[in-house]
Amino acid sequence: MKKVFAAILTAALAFSLCACSKKDTVKEDSSVLSENSVESAESAAVPIKDVSDASKAESSKEASKKESSAEGSSAVSEQDSDVSGDESKASEDGSSVVESEEVSEESSEDENSEGTEDESSEESSEESSEESVEESSEEPSQEESSRDEPKPRPSVTPTGTPVDSSWFDDALFIGDSVTLKLSYYADYGSLGDADFLCAGSLGYNNAQWDLYREDNVHPYYNGQKFTVDEGAAYIDPAKIFIMLGMNDIGLYGVDGAVEGMKVITQRIADKCPNAVIYVQSVTPMLVDSQLRDLNNTTIAEFNAAIQPICQERGYIYLDVASAVDDGYGNLVYEYCGDPTAMGLHFSDTGCAVWVDYLKNHVA
Repeated sequence: MKKVFAAILTAALAFSLCACSKKDTVKEDSSVLSENSVESAESAAVPIKDVSDASKAESSKEASKKESSAEGSSAVSEQDSDVSGDESKASEDGSSVVESEEVSEESSEDENSEGTEDESSEESSEESSEESVEESSEEPSQEESSRDEPKPRPSVTPTGTPVDSSWFDDALFIGDSVTLKLSYYADYGSLGDADFLCAGSLGYNNAQWDLYREDNVHPYYNGQKFTVDEGAAYIDPAKIFIMLGMNDIGLYGVDGAVEGMKVITQRIADKCPNAVIYVQSVTPMLVDSQLRDLNNTTIAEFNAAIQPICQERGYIYLDVASAVDDGYGNLVYEYCGDPTAMGLHFSDTGCAVWVDYLKNHVA
């Protein structure tokens, strides 16, 4: 009985202990639950707080964005105001930024238009220059044709009858320094009252230069400078004697000298249509004074080349060279006035021979 009672008591104690433990467990569970509920409540509250903070953060962000946008807009507005200030300042200067851009665009368009106009003007100038070149190229061809077709000249055929000095009263001599020496000799009356249009270094080619060219070598007549063709027209002689070419042969060769002869003689013939034109041969040099390009061989070649031109155009060719050479194509030493220098100018003795030849071959 005692054992039973002890067992019942033990069971009761165990039950009570179980109950207590369960209660404690429940309490612990409840406390845990309460703690969990509190934590859950807190956790539930935290998100709400976080959400509110987040919303606040977002609102603050939006506010900051708005502020930044406001600041940006204010900055933009400030920039706009600066730009507007610049524009107003530019407008005060007479042009705005947009206007300056438009002006720059307009100026670029104007420049382009000007460029096109310049190009068109250049093209037109090129076309006009090409036309002028074509016209100028056509003019020489016409001039060449006029040269190839000589105009009628006064009919004069030398008979070999000697003339006196007065026959040259209405004559004009055109030449270089060689003829210039003849003019000094003629001052004593050997050629009557003949006029002279001479200059040192004058030739058929530089006689074509402009009258106002700085380095021109055009001759003077009565203190006034003339081109040979204009001077001939001014003097208006009945007879014209031309001796040029010495200064051309060495510089332009025989062919260049011949071409220059064609031009100048034609100009003189055109300006003096009623004058009889005599073309005198170039006279030779001393044998020891010859140069590489200017020598008695090239002089003889030039003289041979101009003879048919004179015949075609009605000029009278005078072979003065044959009267003063030594039989070998060289200038006679006694006829030379500068034997130790250039060896081609005349002495008084040489001029006397020259004048005598003219008096016996002009009429």
